[in-house]
Amino acid sequence: MAVSTLKQIEEVITLTAQEICDACSGELLAGNGATPVIRVCTDTREDLTGSFFVGLRGERFDGGVFAADALGSGAAGVVVESEAALALAAGLAAGGDPAQAASADGGFRDQVVISVADSGQALKQIATLVAGRSDAPVVAITGSTGKTSTKDILFSLLGSQLSAVASKASFNNEVGVPLTLLSIARDTQVAVVEMGMQAPGEIAELCAVAAPQIAIITNIGPAHLEFAGSLDNIARGKAEIAAALPAGGALVLPYGEELLEPHLRGLAARRVTFGFDQAADIHTINHGHLEDGRLCCTLSCLGEEIDICFNFAARHHLLNAMAAIGAYGLLGLPLEAVPAAAWELHLPSMRGEALPLPGGGTLLNDCYNANPLSMRSSLDYLIAAAGGGRTVAVLGDMGELGPESDRYHRQVGAAAAELGVDCIVGVGRQAAGYVEGASEAGSGCELFHYGDREAAIDGRHEFVRPGDIILVKASRFMRLEELSAALTGSGSDGGNADNGFQGWGSGPVGETR
Repeated sequence: MAVSTLKQIEEVITLTAQEICDACSGELLAGNGATPVIRVCTDTREDLTGSFFVGLRGERFDGGVFAADALGSGAAGVVVESEAALALAAGLAAGGDPAQAASADGGFRDQVVISVADSGQALKQIATLVAGRSDAPVVAITGSTGKTSTKDILFSLLGSQLSAVASKASFNNEVGVPLTLLSIARDTQVAVVEMGMQAPGEIAELCAVAAPQIAIITNIGPAHLEFAGSLDNIARGKAEIAAALPAGGALVLPYGEELLEPHLRGLAARRVTFGFDQAADIHTINHGHLEDGRLCCTLSCLGEEIDICFNFAARHHLLNAMAAIGAYGLLGLPLEAVPAAAWELHLPSMRGEALPLPGGGTLLNDCYNANPLSMRSSLDYLIAAAGGGRTVAVLGDMGELGPESDRYHRQVGAAAAELGVDCIVGVGRQAAGYVEGASEAGSGCELFHYGDREAAIDGRHEFVRPGDIILVKASRFMRLEELSAALTGSGSDGGNADNGFQGWGSGPVGETR
């Protein structure tokens, strides 16, 4: 949150150093407790002028060692663990440099040092304090796949109606959730917070920080099984978001998700379901694609019908959109405003964007992340996008699947073959399972396997033909966006851009940003 102008400073929720100290059960070792806190950050590479720096400790780093640098860069104060705080305060007391700082309007003078037992816990407590000063309802989103896309769709819809903040990128953990809440300003009307987990208990901890009034569970599937242990544990962990809702709150969840039901018994909050089944509270009456590939539908939402054309093509994003529209409607916002906002929304890159290939054809760049559930959705997208053309599925390793990893890779390969994919390309050590699964399915499709990303880039001309529709998908650690860049000839992985819709086999349609 920038604080470069007086107007922006007036809009932030201002705390004092003493309030932060009290919230964190900390000790004020240096400076004035009345010092105003207009911004909290955790990265010394940012503009720290007037900010409070929280020095987080991780397994491989200790932010406390950068506290002196933060003060030297103009931070108003630091919140660090005891040893670093004591050393820093002693240096300031001895007249060390830096000893003083001043805000643009002279609002404070002495730099503050606050000692805490746990800097990570302190960040959460400060975030809870800021969120508690706002009347903005919090919408929390979790699920095995589609969290970020659902968050981005909801944020785009909200932006047409009111002032909202949302998690940046995939800021969905014990650091990202507090940082999102710390971006709440006085004029914020809704906060949208993405929540991820690896094991049960983590969502409950994040909800204790965010206190959501509305929650979305996008789906339940085999993600992070290495840590969660079982699908039931995943469902139990995701259901913690429902348990955190107040009696007047609401849960948006997939219709007919049996894995969730045992963990939702006794839920006081309202339930709103979404899905393609006509019995869902939010469902499609019909859906199809425009000539350029954009997906359109007639949607039944909480008793109202609306016609919508989205700025995306993938059918699985329609489920994400239904969940987002459900939360939008529960906030009391007008559904008639959704079609205009849906036409303009832009999903981030590497989440199913359609890019033209140099020799004709289209690349479906869906390589941000992957698990068995999202793999199947993307394969369905590939078949739908091809319209009878030659299909190539370039599939990289899926991570964190535990002992059953080989079985899941084989199942995905078999599913691709059964769907009629013409060519399956495995990239990575575990990706050999795709080829084996497809071969066992006996479809007769072309099969290739490369041991790593570099080998696939070097061998790409072996499996690509002019006019192909090519899907590229893998877990994040595989960085297959580099292969996507090689296939499109872009010379860039495109990982930092927001992309508008690009038609199947055509150039850009509409604005790209």
